[in-house]
Amino acid sequence: MVICGTPTGYYLKKLLHGDVDLTSKTKLQGDYHTWVTYRLGEFYLNYAEAVFKYLGSATATSADLPMSADAAVDKIRKRAGMPDFPTSLSNDEWWSKYQNERMVELAFEGHRFWDVRRWKEADKFFKNIQEMKITKNDDGSFTYTRETVQRQWDDKMYLFPIPNDVMLKHEKYGQKWEQNPGW
Repeated sequence: MVICGTPTGYYLKKLLHGDVDLTSKTKLQGDYHTWVTYRLGEFYLNYAEAVFKYLGSATATSADLPMSADAAVDKIRKRAGMPDFPTSLSNDEWWSKYQNERMVELAFEGHRFWDVRRWKEADKFFKNIQEMKITKNDDGSFTYTRETVQRQWDDKMYLFPIPNDVMLKHEKYGQKWEQNPGW
């Protein structure tokens, strides 16, 4: 009998209050849970990416952008007790570390789907993944089976298809829309 169905075999408590006990068999009632939609960490990462792409350097600043991309990322790392990014990184090295930092900091918040598409680097990130199947045996012990799941990617998935009804509606008013490539 399979007792859990998460791809990794792990459950999350991210963004839950520390007093919540997910192992308890009792129902949690009357407790409020705040749903975080935009965190300060996300702001600093978005700022860092924009400054890096605009100024072309992790350490550059301007009159309008007084904090460098590197300084914005380091603010997040300091909060977590992590060391600053090394100052000797090339632009490519910094960008690679930034992408990893964003993946870790925003894990399980729904950003990865959009980040990889924005960067147009799906072939780099959407590779095969390992899935953990946890099975409870008759004797009460557990068996952990690792399985490889193959991901499929086609570059047309960088853009969504325009719904056919939208295309037809615009055609009705004399506007000819072109469907996104591949769709």
